[in-house]
Amino acid sequence: MLAAVVRWFSFVVIGVLTVAVGELQYSVFIRGDWANLYGSMFFNALYLSGWFFLILLFFRVLSRRSAFLVTLGLATIMGLMVEWFSIGNSPWGNPDASQVGMAAYWSCLVIVPLILIDRDANLRGLKRTILTYGLVYTAVVIGMQFILPANDWRVAFHIWSVVLGYLGLIILCVVGYLRRLAGQSIT
Repeated sequence: MLAAVVRWFSFVVIGVLTVAVGELQYSVFIRGDWANLYGSMFFNALYLSGWFFLILLFFRVLSRRSAFLVTLGLATIMGLMVEWFSIGNSPWGNPDASQVGMAAYWSCLVIVPLILIDRDANLRGLKRTILTYGLVYTAVVIGMQFILPANDWRVAFHIWSVVLGYLGLIILCVVGYLRRLAGQSIT
């Protein structure tokens, strides 16, 4: 029982930290809205708690590859539904919002902690790569916040680094995970 609680807690904390940098960029660096950052982190913790139990179900009833792909697909779709219907970033409500960036963000919210709490020894290299990517991304984002002048260049940097940063991260995660599964005989 304690092990399950630790895995749930780890999953939630890792997920919240995964997207906290993007939230910091949008909420604080662009808009100066600390309350939105904290509210987003609280919402994400609740959202991830529900996902933890869904993932347990998926990995119990489906093959590992299928469970991963179903989780990826649903995390993307459900995240976009949150953006569109709760936040107002739908293609028709906010055509300037990056749908690809939002899809990558919400996918990373669920997929990164899923991979990082996985006990499979074959994922060690991928986990190190994910952690390195996250640390470098965070350092670049914080550094650029202080280097770039407070103008449209800084705003553009933060918007595009979230879009491209989370897109790169989800591609790294999906390709890395599926490649490691391909070398195993998992049903």
